[in-house]
Amino acid sequence: MATTNIVITRTTETNGLITSGVVTVVTTSQSGPLGATGPTGPQGATGPTGPTGPTGSQGVTGPTGAQGTQGVTGPTGPTGAASTVTGPTGPTGSASTVTGPTGPTGPTGPTGPTGPTGANSTVTGPTGPTGAASTVTGPTGPTGANSTVTGPTGPTGANSTVTGPTGPTGPTGPTGAASTVEGPTGPTGPSVTGPTGAASTVTGPTGPTGPTGPTGAASTVTGPTGPTGPSVTGPTGAAGSFATTQTVNTQTGTTYTLLTADLGAMVTLSNASAVTVTVGTSLGFSAGQSLDLLSLGAGQVTIAAGGATLTGTPGLKLRTQYSSATLYCIGSNSFVLIGDLSA
Repeated sequence: MATTNIVITRTTETNGLITSGVVTVVTTSQSGPLGATGPTGPQGATGPTGPTGPTGSQGVTGPTGAQGTQGVTGPTGPTGAASTVTGPTGPTGSASTVTGPTGPTGPTGPTGPTGPTGANSTVTGPTGPTGAASTVTGPTGPTGANSTVTGPTGPTGANSTVTGPTGPTGPTGPTGAASTVEGPTGPTGPSVTGPTGAASTVTGPTGPTGPTGPTGAASTVTGPTGPTGPSVTGPTGAAGSFATTQTVNTQTGTTYTLLTADLGAMVTLSNASAVTVTVGTSLGFSAGQSLDLLSLGAGQVTIAAGGATLTGTPGLKLRTQYSSATLYCIGSNSFVLIGDLSA
């Protein structure tokens, strides 16, 4: 028959309940013959549940069970207030090898104030390439002051092989004073009287009037009055016309001295550099005679006096390319320049 003894060592009691302690079960037995097991008796009624014993110490954590199926996602909760603490910056990811699409250009921000101008550089930068030639002619700059140095006179051009039209007849010059020197009398020709021919029935033409012989001594006898000679009117010359082509004298050098042959002609001047036209004292123009000047080149044309008197307003230069002027004689070696001029 076995005897069981329960020994409880109480260490802590709270509200009449043992919350901690050691329970020792001591079983003593006396060996006897083991009898046959009797039949199991009926189960007795369940006694009342005793008070909950104290919680034992935490056991070893068992293995994690299989994860259950994902539940339905609940509604998103309200956004919390923005944190006032900046979290640490995460590590920078490796550089992407794919360039993302360029986003749209944002609006241009306002222009900031201009910074102060830096000090002038002391190093001259390289000269940039020359731009293409402009097709627009810029405005003509102001005319420089007249040069005080007369350029060299260019060589005289070859005589023209084309005879220009006859200009209008100038006014008749003044009659010179009567000469006070009497020329010598020529010798008297031989006087040969031929035989008298038969009387002609035809009146021959009147021969030319011979030169006046020397004046003989005053006669004391009044001779008969001679017959009156015929009055002959010469033919009228052809009338001038503006339809007549003007002679053109083309000059391409940088200097030219006007010639007598330029009377009534158009003198064209064409050179990329400045051109000087000289008006000398050997033209021999009479008052009322003239010639024309036309600038065809880019170089400005200056008309200079080479001993003659020359005036013009506002100056003695053709103003620009394609300007023209007339050199008009108002007296011996005295001229006025009329046209598109500049100082």
